[in-house]
Amino acid sequence: MPSFAKAVGVAITVTVLAPPSGVGNAAPAYPSVSADTLIVSTQWVADRLTSEKLVLLHVGSRAEYDAAHIPGARYVSFSTLGIRDAKGLSLQMPPVAQLDSAFESLGISDDSRIVVYFGKDWATPTARLFLTLDYLGLGSRASILDGGMPAWTAEGRPVTAEVPTPKRGSLTPRPRQDVVAEVDWLAANLDKASVAVIDARTPSFYSGARGGHGMRRAGHIVGAHSIPFPTVLDDETLKFKDAGTLRQMFRAAGAEPGDTVVTYCHIGQQASLVYFAARSLGYEARLYDGSFQEWSNREDLPIVNPAAQTLPKLITTADLSALLEHGGASVVDMRSELFEYLGGHIPGAAYLHYENLRATSAGVPGDLLPTQSYASLFSQLGLSLERPVVIYGWGDRANFNATFLAWILTGFGHPDVRLLDGGYTKWTAEGRPVSRSYPDAEASEFPAESFDPHLARLDMVRWVVERAGTPDSEGMVIVDVRPTEQFTGRSGAQVRRGRIPGAVNHVWSSDLTDGGGSKVWKSVEQLRASYVAQGITPDKHVILYCNTGTEASHVFFALRNLLGYPNVDVYFPSWTEWSEREELPIETGDPT
Repeated sequence: MPSFAKAVGVAITVTVLAPPSGVGNAAPAYPSVSADTLIVSTQWVADRLTSEKLVLLHVGSRAEYDAAHIPGARYVSFSTLGIRDAKGLSLQMPPVAQLDSAFESLGISDDSRIVVYFGKDWATPTARLFLTLDYLGLGSRASILDGGMPAWTAEGRPVTAEVPTPKRGSLTPRPRQDVVAEVDWLAANLDKASVAVIDARTPSFYSGARGGHGMRRAGHIVGAHSIPFPTVLDDETLKFKDAGTLRQMFRAAGAEPGDTVVTYCHIGQQASLVYFAARSLGYEARLYDGSFQEWSNREDLPIVNPAAQTLPKLITTADLSALLEHGGASVVDMRSELFEYLGGHIPGAAYLHYENLRATSAGVPGDLLPTQSYASLFSQLGLSLERPVVIYGWGDRANFNATFLAWILTGFGHPDVRLLDGGYTKWTAEGRPVSRSYPDAEASEFPAESFDPHLARLDMVRWVVERAGTPDSEGMVIVDVRPTEQFTGRSGAQVRRGRIPGAVNHVWSSDLTDGGGSKVWKSVEQLRASYVAQGITPDKHVILYCNTGTEASHVFFALRNLLGYPNVDVYFPSWTEWSEREELPIETGDPT
C-alpha cells in the first residue's frame, strides 16, 4: 500500500474550472455540490477542462508538478494551510485572513468551481485541503478527483509542464466554525449517542501498541471507534471505495444516519480523509483539529489503552515456579553460550542463541531477519500467540539477549510475554530445580502475517540529527545505551569510535540493582527518576541505539514496558551501521 501520510511540508497545485453554487445574489453557473458529487471522475474534469472558472488543486511535490500536471494547474505550498499554534499544536487551521489571501492569490473567486487532486499518493494532504476549503465556506463548490493524477495519466489524458500565471481572485470568506471541533466541545459531547467519534489512525496507534510523536499517552479517546484512514481507499487504484462499502464501515464504527461524525488522528491530517468520506455519505462531520496530540497531553481527558494490558512484564522466580507446575508457558533460555544451557537450565526451557535472531543485511552485520525467518524459527521452538512465553538470561551480564527476544515478540503482537526478573542467577541462588533434559516441545505454526516492531532506521535517525535545534526536532531524544567508554569514543570495535551527535548516554545495565546474589530490575520509581533526570521524559519520542540494537532492547523494556512511555523505537543495526558511514557525523569525548 502506498504511503498516504506524507509530511506536512507537502506541496499543492492549483488549476482554475467553472462557477459554483450561488454566492450572494449571483446566479450560479454550477449547481451546489451535493454529497454524492463531492467525488468527481476524470471524465467530469476532462469535460470542463477549458472552463475559465475551474480551479484544480494538485497536491504533491514540486518535482512532480514541474514534471507534469493537469493543464492549468497551479502550485501552492501546503505550509500556508497549516500553522503551529501557541500551544505547540501542529497543523492547526490558519486565520481566515491568511487563507483568504492565499486562495485569492491562486485566482480563486466566489464563482470558482474547485477540484482537488493528488499528484502521486498524497491522499491525506488532498483531503486536508478540502477540509480547509470547507472551513472557509467553499465546501459547497469543491470536490476531489477520484484516483488523482494516477487515474488521469492511466487513461492517457493530457498533461503539461507549463506553469500558468493566475489573475488574483476575489473571495468572500464565510468561515464555518462547525467544521472544526474544539477540545472542550468534544469533551462535553463524548457521551452523546448522536455523536460518533472516529479514530483515523492505523490500528497499532488506536490500540496503544504504538504512541505518536509528541504524544504523552498511547491509546485512543474513550468511546472512539476505528476507521484507519487507508481503508477508505482502494489499495491499488487509490480511488474511494463505493458508497455502500463506506456506509457499512461507518455503521460498524457506530455512526448511524443523522449522527454527527467527529474524526481525529495524530495532528489532523489523516483524519481529513475520513472526514471527507463521512461528508461524501451525507453525514454532518467535524474534524477535531487538536487530535490526539492535544488530547493525549491533557491528563484530565480520558483515554483507553488496550495494549497496556498485553505489554511484556516481569515475572518473579516464585511466580514462574507456580506457572511451571501447571505447564502453562513456553520457556526460552537466552544465555549467551549453548554450553551454559547444556550444563543446566530451568526445567522445560528451550535454548535460543541471540545470533539466531539477527543476520547481515546489505553487507551490514547485526540487522534483523525477515518476518518469515522469525516465524519459522519460533515455529521450530513451539512458540504460539495463544501460550505465554517466559524468557530468561543470566539476569545481569548480557541480560539484553532476553529483552531482545521480548522486543521481537512484541513486534508480532504477542499478548503475553514475560521476562524472568533476576534470570537464571536468581533462580539457582534460591535453590530452585534445574534440568539437563531437553524439552518435549512440538513444532507450532507461528503466524508470519505481520511484524511491526518499534523500529527506527537510518533515515529517521539522520533526519533527527540534521534538524537538531530546529522545531522539527522538538520532542525527539536519541539515547546511547552503551558503556560510557564507548559513548565517549575511548573504546569500541567499530570502524569509528564515538557516538551519534546529540545523544544522551544511559547505560543499559544501570537499570539493574543488587537483589540478593543476583541483579534485578530497579523499582519503577527509581527507573522513572533516573530517566527524567536525563531529560528522557514520556512526552518525547525516544530513539535508542547501542552497538547493533540488542542492548538498546533492554532500555526499551524499561521505558515502554515498565514505565509505559508511549513512543520508543530501537535503531537497528545501530552504531555498527552509523560508524561505518563516513559521511555521517560523530561526536567524541565527554558531552559539553
